[in-house]
Amino acid sequence: MQNNSFRQDINGLRAIAVIAVVLFHFNASWMPGGFAGVDVFFVISGFLMTGIIFRGIEQENFSILKFYVARANRIIPALAVLCLVLLVFGWFYLTPLEYKALGKHAARSVAFLSNIIYWKESGYFDAASHEKWLLHTWSLSVEWQFYIIYPLVLVAMRKFMSTKTMKSLLLIGTVLGFIFCVIATYKWPNPSYYLLPTRAWEMMLGGIAYLYPFALQENRKKFFECTGLGLIIGSYLLISSENPWPGYLAIFPVIGTFLVIQAHRNNSIITNNLVFQRLGTWSYSIYLWHWPIVVAIYIFSLSEFYTYIGVLLSVFLGFLSHQYIERIKFSNDFSNFLMLYKSKPLHLTLVTATVSYLLFS
Repeated sequence: MQNNSFRQDINGLRAIAVIAVVLFHFNASWMPGGFAGVDVFFVISGFLMTGIIFRGIEQENFSILKFYVARANRIIPALAVLCLVLLVFGWFYLTPLEYKALGKHAARSVAFLSNIIYWKESGYFDAASHEKWLLHTWSLSVEWQFYIIYPLVLVAMRKFMSTKTMKSLLLIGTVLGFIFCVIATYKWPNPSYYLLPTRAWEMMLGGIAYLYPFALQENRKKFFECTGLGLIIGSYLLISSENPWPGYLAIFPVIGTFLVIQAHRNNSIITNNLVFQRLGTWSYSIYLWHWPIVVAIYIFSLSEFYTYIGVLLSVFLGFLSHQYIERIKFSNDFSNFLMLYKSKPLHLTLVTATVSYLLFS
């Protein structure tokens, strides 16, 4: 299994993913399949989470509570601040009907249930999607739902079987998950886009990359990296919103990410350059802030010039959010669930959800 040292290659992959998503959302013709960047994020997440959980299980010091709190500390503060900023903005600039919808979506976003509400409302690529300020939080909800279930399943499995058996079952589960995803995408396209059951295999494949690392010579590492990046970039350019998604086509960016992770090239000029390392570090906050800017340009019918400004503003706000919100160190040293009342991210969630619900009501 792979070690826990900082992976510059994965940080660079985050940059490649967020660039694709941002370009697709600001102008789909720039990168028609840029939405596949979310699938890249899912694989990375699965790899990192599996590493944390399996290391804890093997060392017999894994705490589900600490795992949850650490994830909350990482995800909630920047998301809650975004929601609160939008609620203040909306008070002045949105119609009562639009503001009511924003309140409902903000409450669901911080509760990590937004993927369910958006699935029920409409398709991801519908015109109405450009009027939903927090539509992009569906992917955070999917990840959070995975974070809740995944460690519980692994800890339960460990009580009945060896880690070797667990690894084999995860491999089988990943293959079955992919098959289910392909079938479901064609039978139920909208829920398949938004819901965890058709996305879980992507995160599980990231886990497989951690559990079954390849031992590669340097020239093979370069080949794996180039092949993986080729599959990812090819997906961004050759796939579009016309294709059913995730479906069987999702295998290309997902396997591409798997190969780059397996290549483990921390000295790669492609992923480990100054620009990609910075963008990778800010990627979560860039992802959070870019979509509301896209919606603002659409709703206020701004000219194409603002699209370019919007891309730069997304990066700048992402930098500020990372610098002043993400980097705050919150405590995760809670010995039991009753001590969660001390968790500041939980306070943020409750405040944001309450304000949002009251505005909606």
